[in-house]
Amino acid sequence: MQQHQGMIPRFLCLGLLLVLLSACAGRPAWEEVDPQRQAQAYTNLGFGLFSEGDYQRALREFNRALQVRPHFAEAHHGMALTLQAQGEDQAAESHFRQALRHDPQMTAARNNYAAFLFAQSRYDEARIQLELASQDLLYEQRWLVFENLGFLALEMDNKSQARHDFERALRLNPGRRATRIRLFELLMEAEAYSAAQAQWRSLQEDPNLDPQVIRLGITLAQYTGDQREEQRLWQQLRLAAEDRD
Repeated sequence: MQQHQGMIPRFLCLGLLLVLLSACAGRPAWEEVDPQRQAQAYTNLGFGLFSEGDYQRALREFNRALQVRPHFAEAHHGMALTLQAQGEDQAAESHFRQALRHDPQMTAARNNYAAFLFAQSRYDEARIQLELASQDLLYEQRWLVFENLGFLALEMDNKSQARHDFERALRLNPGRRATRIRLFELLMEAEAYSAAQAQWRSLQEDPNLDPQVIRLGITLAQYTGDQREEQRLWQQLRLAAEDRD
């Protein structure tokens, strides 16, 4: 994901949980008789190889899974991610689509497909996929869907929508520091000082804030008339400058 005014982190592939399994020396007997378990084993091995950057061997394992079960959505998802990593975008998109056609409820694949679309500047299509993903109330990383909806809204220059999406993300994961900082910056930019102050309460004791965020905190302290907080932040800013020197 491209940077937006130097403050947007890289768009992440969402919700991908890799199950790392070691390859066994011998083939279990069930692999010969149980296509489901056989395809799952090949797919797990493929994801393990993918996580190690061994893309060619990963593709072979995903392909073996699909030879056993051509409609196995997890293997299509693995093929899509591996092909994307190799720059084979057309083939990657085909496998993303097949994964979602065979399992429309695979939210991780839908999120990763949205990331793929975003990388190609196909923002409207990416948003459709993320909005569908956000409807999965049981998805463990649903907060990340809303976070990425926020980054997407920023790229589309819809800051009001971005604030809404970041707020949704924080309701689901209040400890997400990067999201809170970005929301605070947006609220300060919009001069929504009361809402910004609510976010600042969770940030003000952070000793590792970027100088730009500290300066926004100073602006907020000046607006609220909190001279003690203003002085504390000026001191924090000076110490940060000394550390850089």
